[in-house]
Amino acid sequence: MRDSESLTLADGRVLSYAIYGSPAPRTTVFYFHAYPSSRKEGKLWHTAAAKLSLRLVAPDRPGMGNSTFQPNRTILDWPADVLALADHIKIQKFYVMGLSGGGPYVLACVKGIPKERLAGAAVVSGLYPVSFGTAGMAFVGQLVLWAGRWMPGLLGTVMDMAIGKAARNPDPKVFEDLQKRDIMSRPEVDVAAMKDEKNREGFVEGTREAFRQGGQGAAWEGSINGSPWEFELQDLVVGEAGVPLTLWHGTDDLNCPPAMALKAKELMPKAELRMKDGEGHVSYAFRNQEEILSVLLGVVDDWHQ
Repeated sequence: MRDSESLTLADGRVLSYAIYGSPAPRTTVFYFHAYPSSRKEGKLWHTAAAKLSLRLVAPDRPGMGNSTFQPNRTILDWPADVLALADHIKIQKFYVMGLSGGGPYVLACVKGIPKERLAGAAVVSGLYPVSFGTAGMAFVGQLVLWAGRWMPGLLGTVMDMAIGKAARNPDPKVFEDLQKRDIMSRPEVDVAAMKDEKNREGFVEGTREAFRQGGQGAAWEGSINGSPWEFELQDLVVGEAGVPLTLWHGTDDLNCPPAMALKAKELMPKAELRMKDGEGHVSYAFRNQEEILSVLLGVVDDWHQ
């Protein structure tokens, strides 16, 4: 594991990233972290990636972790950063996968990266355009999307006070205690997955690192999440004629309601939707990494536990 790599982009920004998985990989997956989180979340996938002989490259999005804040960035700015990173580590063809708030960036890559370079894509418990409706979403999630769109400055201040201050406290237990209280407000299936010792470090450290620079990176991403995207899902070329795309979603997801995933599938009929009964927002990803990666890579057509 190499969790503090960086690249200086053409515009002078630093793009920070981590590498997990196999030391002798046969292929590469770019992993886009949840919101708010960072490259260190990729550690959750390290064991499964190593088992499948793949390299998992997990970049920090601008303003989170060690990546330079990018004023007024848009969702379609991201594919250029991914291509620059792929060129930097000399990868011609690769896969992309995103969890929760990383999902929109997967779809942006399907839009903005030539299919000659993009072998496949996966969105896990993904967030989709707010125009799909937020019915069934936890109140805090709806509030962040609304505040992000209309008051990103205030959102950044509030998030930094509520989370960032604890994240930067020199006593790590302060932030861990905050996370424990937050976890207990989640659905039972997510609580169990988050409390599992093999998931805890990646989850806690990923979120802690998101606020290293303060709240402005998370706030601007909240603005992107709460605003209309620059492309329509129905215009994406997915499936056999384009980029293979799988959407993974749990029926008990309260962060990104399953109705959002169903609408996305309706607009992208060539995508595959794997909806699983009883799974929550993070439990699907935390408990099924090998399955998700295997299907992404085309290692298996189906999965049997």
